[in-house]
Amino acid sequence: MLKLNKIQEEKYFEIIDKLKIKSIKITEIRSNIIKLIIISEHINIQQLTLKLEKDLSNVNLASIYNTIDLLLKEHIITSNTFDGKNIWYELSTNKSAHIKCDGCGKIEHVSADKIKNIDFDKFDHIISDKKQKLEHIKIEIHVICENCSSK
Repeated sequence: MLKLNKIQEEKYFEIIDKLKIKSIKITEIRSNIIKLIIISEHINIQQLTLKLEKDLSNVNLASIYNTIDLLLKEHIITSNTFDGKNIWYELSTNKSAHIKCDGCGKIEHVSADKIKNIDFDKFDHIISDKKQKLEHIKIEIHVICENCSSK
């Protein structure tokens, strides 16, 4: 059984309440997928499936994909593709930043504290002439990490 800390538990119940308001059934697999996404900074389908198979006796891949699609549709999670192949999922925020090592592929989520001083409102000017509304911003920083640069 997956254990959440107090902050993670609050986020979990916030998500569950949002789904219940829309009369979306909370199945055991949906509950566990939500918990795993909360616990993990980033998770892909392969990792999700392996972790679910450890905790649940009957894991249906179609249920995993359907739940991911539902969470994406409800804007509870977002997807990121860092290498053009693998899709990684994380909780939705209106601002997110990641650092990816182009050598080993390691992905690091940049904490909200580190990006809080960036004036994201300045991005509005890019779309202001198109009369569009800014939904969210993703920043992807590519680096060669210390381990890769010392090889």
